Amino acid sequence: MTEPELLRDLDRDTGWTLMVEGAEQSYVDVEDATHLEFEYMQHIALVVDAVFADERPLSALHLGGGACTLARWLAATRPGSVQLVAESSQQIIDAARPLGDIRDCEVVHADAVESLLRDPDAGRDVVIWDLYDGPRVVTSSLTLRVVSEMRRVLRSGGIAVLNVSDATPFDVVRPVVAALRVVFDDVALLAEPSTLRGRRSGNCVLVGATLALPVPTLRRRGAAAATRARVLAGEPLEVFCEGAVPPTDERPLPEPDERLGRGFL
Repeated sequence: MTEPELLRDLDRDTGWTLMVEGAEQSYVDVEDATHLEFEYMQHIALVVDAVFADERPLSALHLGGGACTLARWLAATRPGSVQLVAESSQQIIDAARPLGDIRDCEVVHADAVESLLRDPDAGRDVVIWDLYDGPRVVTSSLTLRVVSEMRRVLRSGGIAVLNVSDATPFDVVRPVVAALRVVFDDVALLAEPSTLRGRRSGNCVLVGATLALPVPTLRRRGAAAATRARVLAGEPLEVFCEGAVPPTDERPLPEPDERLGRGFL
């Protein structure tokens, strides 16, 4: 990996982009942590706010951190939240350090799966999977076993939220959805409409919930979002992933092509 670097946003004085291998890895506004530049992060925030409508502090585990954009957002919007971020690259941790610390958030240099395996049972409200290696979103570790571990660390009412990049025919996303449907009580998928129509590659936000998801609220907020999100749940999601088989340790997913990383956003 070449040395990550922070670039100032010329259109937003307080905005910084963390670049890794020439691709935009994270975006942080140091004065306004509620500003989310990347569309998939807007969709993740939409999900968290819809599920936890009371705006109470949350316990969150971030598997993959980058510049900790979502951890900063959660700390700003839900003060008192306790968070752990597991980032596998010390270079990225060091590069993001000038962006400042996050209250009640520990950032550790650690492997995501190992951190998940060590996390106590039923202690988290939210698990966010957002692994990134250079210009690619990492998916080979997303197996049925790992998805089951996400469920293990969640409290009743908790959610696992995953960022997975893909393009039609969704040979990466569909098996992960199949795994979530095996493990969780309710599952949904959010993506920009043109991605689901197969017009471009894109980031899909997958949600596994320990209780029923507020799907009408998700659809309403997705339709009104700055970057629209189409929501698949229930029978439409079942049709979407028909025939897909959950990945396993013996039969893991391949990594998506480099063009599916965050660099296209």
